[in-house]
Amino acid sequence: MGRKWIVFVAFAAAMLPLAAGCGSSSASSQAVVAPEQQLRATLTGYAELLNPVRPAKFYGRQLTPVRCVSFMKGRDAELEQVAADEAFTAARSDWSTLAGLIRQEQEFGRFYGHGVIPTACRGEAGYWKVLSGGGDQYVVRAAVLETMDYGRWEATDRELTDAGSMSYDEAMAYDYTLRKVDGVWKVVAVGFTGLSLTRGGSSLHPDSA
Repeated sequence: MGRKWIVFVAFAAAMLPLAAGCGSSSASSQAVVAPEQQLRATLTGYAELLNPVRPAKFYGRQLTPVRCVSFMKGRDAELEQVAADEAFTAARSDWSTLAGLIRQEQEFGRFYGHGVIPTACRGEAGYWKVLSGGGDQYVVRAAVLETMDYGRWEATDRELTDAGSMSYDEAMAYDYTLRKVDGVWKVVAVGFTGLSLTRGGSSLHPDSA
């Protein structure tokens, strides 16, 4: 699309360390798998919210101040489900969030044609490494490769047509601190690494941006 998109978050999946010792029980194995699945889901949700798209109820409508406020409140409510502390504050919606959304829509329109807008952000596991942790807190180095779904809004029929998707080839890696807050896993801090992942690769390399 003429530019490399680097998103401030990443997510991926890998197995957490198994408890030491031979003959681990089925119960202990399930205890290991459960946090991994929950951590993965948390990072996925966080990553998608950091690359927001226009809500379906606003397709074909001008983003008036009232609608902008509605969008930001709705996004922040979702963000609160997967983030807290520094990570929530850094990702919280403001007018620059809306400016980024509009720029992305304009770029999709230029590249794919008038009326085409991104409709969803999806991520796939690219890189994941548990650096430390256990119990109610983990630090994970992760990168997410994103795929954007898109479509053309037909105002007359009030439906999306020409649906498609495109994938970005690069993603930054970050060190994420995840903590269980009131029984729910949340991203609480994000650390810069200066490393990135190329789609199809298995290791990180210095970011070239």
